[in-house]
Amino acid sequence: MKKIIAALLMGLMVFSITGFTYKESKDVVAKVNDTVITVSEYEKALAMYKKNFEAIYGPDIWNVEVEKGKTVIEVIKEQVLNNMIDDELVYQAAQKENINVEDKDVEEQFKEFKTQVELNQQFKKYLEDNGIDDKFLKNQFKKDMLISKYKDSYITSLQLNDEKLKVYYEKNKEQYKREEAKASHILFKSVDDSMKPLSDQDKKIAKKKAEDILVRAKNGEDFAYLAKTYSEDTVSGINGGNLGYFGKGVMVPEFEKATFELKAGEISNLVETQFGYHIIKVMDRVDEIRPFEEVKNQIKDTIERDSYKGKMDQLQKDNKIEMFENNIKELKK
Repeated sequence: MKKIIAALLMGLMVFSITGFTYKESKDVVAKVNDTVITVSEYEKALAMYKKNFEAIYGPDIWNVEVEKGKTVIEVIKEQVLNNMIDDELVYQAAQKENINVEDKDVEEQFKEFKTQVELNQQFKKYLEDNGIDDKFLKNQFKKDMLISKYKDSYITSLQLNDEKLKVYYEKNKEQYKREEAKASHILFKSVDDSMKPLSDQDKKIAKKKAEDILVRAKNGEDFAYLAKTYSEDTVSGINGGNLGYFGKGVMVPEFEKATFELKAGEISNLVETQFGYHIIKVMDRVDEIRPFEEVKNQIKDTIERDSYKGKMDQLQKDNKIEMFENNIKELKK
């Protein structure tokens, strides 16, 4: 059902209203060429987006600060309106290019949606309470499908083939560098299970234990045995301290720095992190450029995403967009 709701939100409910001048009206938040986005449409889109967001993150998410001076709800309000404007731009562009969808295809998707709604009475009631009837939904499905078809048509026009993908690969090889380490560790904790620091005395004891085991490890004793016997990381300890392969940006900075300074087979000195004292052994190192065949689908996705973003930027430049700041401010109040 979350997927269905998410699909419903993709178009963010923009409808065309023409033949009336809204310039001075307080009922409009934005205008794309001759088409307006009304306060009512915006509030409805925002309400549905909020419902979906709360289903994932809970009702207390809105006042969380995501950047200095901005809460989640403030960011969402801006993003919803921007998305509605972008969708209207694409919808108008699709119409100009005579891109259409068949009514029977709309009916088929709508029928499937209605079947799912009947299985979720809570969501059905939500639609009814907000005046979202079948006519409204069908119109939105048609618009969403048209926007999707426009994007597919644009992606097809790029005519991406292996030759074009290889050109991109050769120019951007460093992006596909694989730098990983396979490491094991032995941990002596300096915090308790709730991450509260141990007393200074207990920290000294933990450090002394770590130093003793470090000597034994560097003298050639079996690292996996030492990890199984002494490591306080019980999850990896069972497997001889094995953490598997990982790249940069995964482990805490001190652990990462020490790991990637070691060659395969080398053992670190004591490494202190927020968790305690680690002894790290690197079992294997990988430093290579991933082959083209391994990353070509990723390259294709990157080119499609970047190209479509460029297309959206161009649509924004080529069309007249007005935002009615005073009306938007009143909504925020």
